[in-house]
Amino acid sequence: MKNSPTRTLTVKRIAVAVAAVCATMSAPSFAAGGDMKALMDLLLKKGVITQQEYDQNIQAAKDAAEDQAFKEKRLSDDVAKLNKAAEKSAKSGFVKSNGFGFESADGANSINLTGRLHFDARKASDGWGSLADRDGGSMADRFTVRRARLGVTGVFAKDMNYELITNLTGATAKDGSTTATSTIDTAWINYAASPELQVKVGRMKQPLAMETLTSSNNIDFMERSYLDQLAPGKQNGMMIHGEKSGINYAVSGWQAGFDPLSNTSGIAPQFGGRVTTNLANLISSSSSTVVHVGVAGMTGKQEVVPTTSSQGGGNFETKGAFIAFRDENLGLNNVYRNRIYGTCDGANPGGAASAVADLCKSQLGFSLPASQVATVDKLMAAFELGVATGPLKIQYEYADAKLTANSHARTSATTAEYDTTSSGHAKVQYLSMVYNLTGEEWKDTYKGGVFGGIKPNSNFNFSGGTGKGAWQLTGRVSRYDASDFGASYDTATQTAADEESGTKGKHLCNGTLTSAGNTCYQLGGSPIATTYTLGTNWILNPNARIMLNYSYTKFGNKFFPVDVGSGVGTNKATDNSQMISLRSQFNF
Repeated sequence: MKNSPTRTLTVKRIAVAVAAVCATMSAPSFAAGGDMKALMDLLLKKGVITQQEYDQNIQAAKDAAEDQAFKEKRLSDDVAKLNKAAEKSAKSGFVKSNGFGFESADGANSINLTGRLHFDARKASDGWGSLADRDGGSMADRFTVRRARLGVTGVFAKDMNYELITNLTGATAKDGSTTATSTIDTAWINYAASPELQVKVGRMKQPLAMETLTSSNNIDFMERSYLDQLAPGKQNGMMIHGEKSGINYAVSGWQAGFDPLSNTSGIAPQFGGRVTTNLANLISSSSSTVVHVGVAGMTGKQEVVPTTSSQGGGNFETKGAFIAFRDENLGLNNVYRNRIYGTCDGANPGGAASAVADLCKSQLGFSLPASQVATVDKLMAAFELGVATGPLKIQYEYADAKLTANSHARTSATTAEYDTTSSGHAKVQYLSMVYNLTGEEWKDTYKGGVFGGIKPNSNFNFSGGTGKGAWQLTGRVSRYDASDFGASYDTATQTAADEESGTKGKHLCNGTLTSAGNTCYQLGGSPIATTYTLGTNWILNPNARIMLNYSYTKFGNKFFPVDVGSGVGTNKATDNSQMISLRSQFNF
């Protein structure tokens, strides 16, 4: 029986298809041993395929083999390039994903660029009238570059971390005032081989006051409370610190100021320590609540240089402020101060040639130093409490500082020297509340005995306007009380002339308020004040924040503005001040 043409064609198509599949799948084998060619020869010999079909399939098999070889070679070359790049990267390290740092390949060394810019606008409303600020350090109305810092942080040799930051606005004092030239803000190395025992040396924050230890990028208000003005803050020293079983501790020794003022014995004139824990974690490590409790203290000596006043005009007495407070929201500086008298001839030389050599009697300027520094003994104890649950945080701190200043002065007749002293307690405290309206929780921000910054649940997107960022409502009551040093002056007889006139706030060493006799110290302003602050914060993302604060301060007595020059006709006495302030903040 003969095969029909249709059946023959079908068989041929099947055979050709099988041959084509085999040619594709066995292209490498064809190139190596010719098995595919043998199969095609057999099909041609049996008449299953034509010569043309045979030639086409043989060529197709050759093309497929060449394509496969090219692909394998290219893949091999690409893998080789990647291996070389990996070897190079392993030797040279890499740039961090955020573009602000570099890390070695083994992770033992790193360097990160860091910085912050805080730009403030303020408007004061008070009853002092027009003020003549001769030295430019008494007020912070209108616009201020509050902070402009740039520096590096990182790790060296795996177990040592470091920080070096410059303050481009100049050295910042505890009252918020700055010098004109840039300086070192922090510069330290921390030997951190073990979490339980670490050693830090350099210029750093000393272990006292939770609010002070909180970064300025993360504080709840634009300005810290009055307690920060008594805390040691950033000083040169050495600290031993660590964390064990949920308890954080730190013990440190430091000097007050960048440089010592006199040659005194001992490696560090001041010592202090702090211990904190989260009581909620001691009960349950999975608790969503933070109950922070801490105690801290310090003791030691610091020094001040009595000088002639920058505001006093023709008064040549030297006095040094060893305790002072600024209006809390960076308002009037100072609203209270206590100044110890120094060694200076109180008589006006009247241009006498024999007296010109005595700088304290010279009429050629102000801020002229006394011949000896005044020493200040300081003993301070502090308590801190912070409770956070969900989006709510309540924080309270209290401190009591005993300060005793000693110096020398000359009698009004300039015939002899006598010892001067002033001693008393300054007490400060605050209570604050912060609520995250957008629901962010505080627990994850707590680390090392302080609260950190909130990260928004959704960052605000500038280009698309999406995301809300994080919104906060804040409130605080803050108070200082230095009445233990005595009354500032007789408020019934005060005049517009400030205490530089020699008629206000002078005390004998026994605390008697009088301008007669050998005066030991002089008080100005109000010894008591309470500041109420309300605010709202908009945290756009972890690197940007906008803050709005309103503060009202009630003083213990009316007083004319302190340290702003005398005899200004529009000056008035008042017992309150108000300030509204706005901050635009960026940090990385």
